[in-house]
Amino acid sequence: MSDASSTAPQTSAPEVRARYQRSARNYLLDQNFQLKYTGFLVGISLALSVALGILLWNASSKIIEQSRSAVQQGQETVRQGQETVKRGQEVLVQSRRVSEVVAMNIAKEYKDDPELAKTFGEAAQRDESKLKDEQARLERDAATLQQRAEALERQAAEVADNQQMLLRLIVALLSLLVLGVGVAGIVFTHKIAGPIFKMKRLLRQVGEGKLIVREKLRKGDELQHFFEAFEKMVEDLRARQQGKIAKMDAILEKLEAGARAEKGTMEIDPEGLSQLKRLRSEMQEQLDA
Repeated sequence: MSDASSTAPQTSAPEVRARYQRSARNYLLDQNFQLKYTGFLVGISLALSVALGILLWNASSKIIEQSRSAVQQGQETVRQGQETVKRGQEVLVQSRRVSEVVAMNIAKEYKDDPELAKTFGEAAQRDESKLKDEQARLERDAATLQQRAEALERQAAEVADNQQMLLRLIVALLSLLVLGVGVAGIVFTHKIAGPIFKMKRLLRQVGEGKLIVREKLRKGDELQHFFEAFEKMVEDLRARQQGKIAKMDAILEKLEAGARAEKGTMEIDPEGLSQLKRLRSEMQEQLDA
């Protein structure tokens, strides 16, 4: 017992180090099991991501198409406004020419009547002033429409850029989702594969006759209840083994006491007694392994 207790601390530290190094280096303890179910999860998440991406793309495409239609309608309205302004400017040019011709005719026809000529001249000046005001208004409208056209062109470019950015964003987010599901699948299956890996090693040790459990599952591992049942089984086997050892000790003690009492008259096979002691020692080693 003392030898076993002295070796326990020496083996526990390497085991803890090994567990830490294994979990730090590699989460794939059982690649077939972990990759299989992680692949299922990734496949499901990929299918859902594609379906969700299609829905989002269709919805965003409709919104962007509506925005593009509104921009096109605005551009058409601006174009029509620019044409109206252009026609107005042409009308003003014609009106100014007509006014000039009328002024020349008035000056020619009424040169003998200065008062009447003056009256017509003032009327012509008022008309010219109105034409200038209208010309200025049309020029302002033309400048405003040009600014609006440039703004609509920028808006159309922004709509196209937003569509491309939205596509990249959807692809990036869904790719991160699939990647996250894959990593989470490996981590979660590791919480099952780790206990199974440890249980396989402990079961081999029990099969070799080592009736002692020196390891525990980590906090957060699955199969805790199963491991507790395994520990209870090993404890029951140890108790049964200890009972057998106690009975064997009693038998050996009786045999040795009887041999001493009879002072050699009782025949005891030394080889058989030695084998019983070796068997008892082996049974004790199974408890102290």
